[in-house]
Amino acid sequence: MKKLLVGCLVILVLGAIVVGVGSYFLYRAASPLIQDARSYYEGMSQLSELDRKIENTDAHTPPASGELTAAQVQRFVRVQQHVRKALGQRMTEIEEKYRHLKANSESSVPVAMTDLLSGLRDITGVYVDARRYQVEALNAERFSQSEYEWVRDRVFQAGGMEVTSRIDVEKLAEAVRRGTGIEDIGTDRLPRPNVPARNRELVKPYVDQMDDWIPLVFFGL
Repeated sequence: MKKLLVGCLVILVLGAIVVGVGSYFLYRAASPLIQDARSYYEGMSQLSELDRKIENTDAHTPPASGELTAAQVQRFVRVQQHVRKALGQRMTEIEEKYRHLKANSESSVPVAMTDLLSGLRDITGVYVDARRYQVEALNAERFSQSEYEWVRDRVFQAGGMEVTSRIDVEKLAEAVRRGTGIEDIGTDRLPRPNVPARNRELVKPYVDQMDDWIPLVFFGL
């Protein structure tokens, strides 16, 4: 019995060592990803301040029908146009980073989180400016953040394009704070089935422009 207890103790000690060593190497492997996230989020420290400048803070209650209104679509279009016009030539930075990330991934395979965070870090300055211009446009169009996101997703859904926004900034902040959970910061894609015919009709005139908006949507704007 004594030998058995000693044997069990040895196994437990060895197991603890293995777990400790494994955790160490897992931490080492994850550290660059965490650091990329931390660098990105610290560079984006102005985002929280910009979010507080959104004047309409009402929660949006979507209609049960899931139908857009003509006014919502027109307001959404004006937001996209304002951001692109305000960015001017700097919009190419976002477009080039978007093309680079998409070129490294098949359409059915998510972009690696390491590549996405690295890409976000590279365009921090223009991203913050894009968000600033977007907040200006949201206020001009009386959008709340929740209504804007709902309309954005339905517009792209009606246009036959998957919403490719990949980053949830609040999840990213929490992951950086805890030093873990980076793998869970992506947002779910919106399925295409059951799109109201009314939405398709309203969005049809803008389908050709949607390719120009995708880079912004890809980065969560």
